[in-house]
Amino acid sequence: MFLSACATIQTPAPPHKSPQIDLSALSRPDLLLALHHCGIANSLACTHIHLALANSYLNSSSLNKTTLDNADRELDLAAQNQKLALQTRSLRRVVRALLENQILLQQYKSRLQQSQLQTQTALKEAHTAETRLHQLESLLQHHAEKTLKTPDHRVP
Repeated sequence: MFLSACATIQTPAPPHKSPQIDLSALSRPDLLLALHHCGIANSLACTHIHLALANSYLNSSSLNKTTLDNADRELDLAAQNQKLALQTRSLRRVVRALLENQILLQQYKSRLQQSQLQTQTALKEAHTAETRLHQLESLLQHHAEKTLKTPDHRVP
């Protein structure tokens, strides 16, 4: 069983006494506060709150690795209840696939950056070699011109 912020000592209130709250309208801090009063960790009330938290992460403005990790964790906590485990199975798979893609994207970016650095280094080395070649050509040409202008003293 997963550990969660749900109170495990309290027993959930009977369904007919608990008011139905639209969890999607609550903010994350309110949802986290509601976890302290929802009952046992795998109760339907607690797992619905975890599902609402997961949805709030998935609906955030940027789906980065952190928000996907948080959503994945909340979906795992929601899956403590068998009913929600079945209902959220496909969503959990999608979130995990997105996390894997985030990792692959980060690896690709790292390799691309490394490749760009290697290309820049190679271009600098090629420029240095080209400059050196021009210097040597100029020196050779200067030496050839000097040799042609100077009479050969060895001929009788």
